[in-house]
Amino acid sequence: MKMTKAIMLFAVIAGMVLATVSCQTCPFTTPKAQLEVIPAETFLSPALIKKPVSFTGSGFAPKEMVSVEMVLPPGMEMKGVNPGEDVGIALATADEKGNFTTAMAPTATLNWFFQVGWTPVLTPNFKEAKPIPPGEYPINATGLDSGRMATATLKIVPPPKKQ
Repeated sequence: MKMTKAIMLFAVIAGMVLATVSCQTCPFTTPKAQLEVIPAETFLSPALIKKPVSFTGSGFAPKEMVSVEMVLPPGMEMKGVNPGEDVGIALATADEKGNFTTAMAPTATLNWFFQVGWTPVLTPNFKEAKPIPPGEYPINATGLDSGRMATATLKIVPPPKKQ
């Protein structure tokens, strides 16, 4: 009798452990953070000031701040950014469900995509601009409280040929 109870107790505990490990929709499991870059592919043009690159994410902690950063390729230098550092391009606050939507501010687009200089009266100096080269740039969104992170890619393509 005692052996039967011990076997049943072991089976119940093993089942609970297995259910906990395999449960994808349980309230005590952390959802996987996700990130989308909109548009995922673009070319650098002044139109990005009026219609900037934007980001949507999910799976973050409710009401937490989320930092969106662009990962620079090795060897790429950017004024104001130390080698190996990522570039903060947007900031958001997740809603009560852990979702967010944000977009690059015009100054972020000018500073990081076009790398413009600035005049003494703080207007962009396009004569000093050094736009980032075409390529694929990883974008990370990180929850500042939870540490959850999601990654997507922004592809910068050459501008279309003028006809």
